[in-house]
Amino acid sequence: MTAQTDFWGEIVPAQERTPLAILREQASLLGTKTKNLVEATVDTSVSPNGQFIHRFTLVVPSLSSYKYELFRIQHGVVSYPISVTSEVLAMPTIRELQTAPLIFGEVLARDLTRYRQLETEQEFVDWLRGKLSSPETKKIIANLLAQATS
Repeated sequence: MTAQTDFWGEIVPAQERTPLAILREQASLLGTKTKNLVEATVDTSVSPNGQFIHRFTLVVPSLSSYKYELFRIQHGVVSYPISVTSEVLAMPTIRELQTAPLIFGEVLARDLTRYRQLETEQEFVDWLRGKLSSPETKKIIANLLAQATS
């Protein structure tokens, strides 16, 4: 019998932070800021075509665990690029409608949903910082806090 030859070579984990790690980190910070009146969770699933889908959801435990999906991201086995899906609280502009990407064969701006592709970890972190600190997100959290303390 011949000795087995290892064709794998050296395997080391990727050096970049995964989108999931970044989302979980940010989710854990919200409860502290709101005294756990509003928390955030990240739920992961896999699409039929093998894409990871991470949903970033606001949760209000005192309101029967009310949930509000703030956004979701999707990526393949390689972390970047990622596709971001988030609700749009205002109507898209004509320019956005004209340049909206086609995903799953539909113009997604029609559904008041915004899709964006982010190529690198830094692009994702910059987008996430803007999303979490945006006036729209702060308004949603402020309203959830008000309801949680009513």
